[in-house]
Amino acid sequence: MKVIELRAYGGSEHFRETERPVPELRPGEVRIQLRAASFNPIDYQIRRGQPGATLATPLILGRDLSGVVDAVHGDVGGFQLGDDVYAYIGKLASSGTYAEFVSVPAELIAKKPASLSHAEAAAVPVAAITAGLALDKARAAPGMSLFIAGGAGGVGTFAIGLARAMGVRDLMTTAGNTASRDYLIDHCGLTDAQIVYYRATGFVETALARNGGGFDGVVDLVGVPMLPACCRLLARDGNLASVVDAPGKDDFELLFEKNASFHAVGAHAYSLSPERNDWLRYRERLDQLARQFDAKALGPPPITIVGPLSTATVRDAHHRMESNAVRGKLVMTF
Repeated sequence: MKVIELRAYGGSEHFRETERPVPELRPGEVRIQLRAASFNPIDYQIRRGQPGATLATPLILGRDLSGVVDAVHGDVGGFQLGDDVYAYIGKLASSGTYAEFVSVPAELIAKKPASLSHAEAAAVPVAAITAGLALDKARAAPGMSLFIAGGAGGVGTFAIGLARAMGVRDLMTTAGNTASRDYLIDHCGLTDAQIVYYRATGFVETALARNGGGFDGVVDLVGVPMLPACCRLLARDGNLASVVDAPGKDDFELLFEKNASFHAVGAHAYSLSPERNDWLRYRERLDQLARQFDAKALGPPPITIVGPLSTATVRDAHHRMESNAVRGKLVMTF
């Protein structure tokens, strides 16, 4: 099978196309022939050597996919040859998703939403699971106010969509330029009043004034230097969830003064458990998302297809992600 390997840590020039044997089907696993895979910021962070620099090279990156079941181990039920599936694989599969085939623990796999193409479905697992966990920790619910730092990215797009689907109406997010603002309006259904330019002087005060005070929940998808602003935006007894950084000493002092809570969010957390039953949380999340897509409670994720499985496609996607200008999700097809 064709794979794109990372031969050494550093720049994207270390990616190389090569051939590897189709992975053996291991107990408790399903082998998937990929139709599409998405790119996530963790990909280029690992490529640079942060984190994961202790992993041996060459290695294959990529953490989510959509494809067709190619083989099912005899001890696995619920899947059969030809099923359309999608998966969050973390680091538990036979390799990453820059490959034509992967063997994946069955607990990480769910039936693909019938209403989505493979390219659209591949954009869902990592970003949507992360967004859902962040909203849970921020205690998002109808009637509360919610601020999302970084709404135009892949995780942010899902966070906005999921929050709106659960009935959150007092929602505000950030944009860095007019292109991001237009994206948030056209693809996420927000109004101009729900968007603040984080590069503008006094954007925190602007957001607080529009909201009529602090926000009940804040989701930080950016990290430093946005995290201090997120702490200032939080109301008393509020909940701040971050998928990136933890607050520094001064920010924690502010959280203490507000009797507010901070929650770190890591989509990979359940995959670190030695108990396979904990891994089922991924299938449960993916099944729930599939129901929401097929019921039209969520619209198809905005995607950009970068190209087919190739070194050029992978390098292009990493360059785009590192430019910090991606809106929605980048996808590679097979």
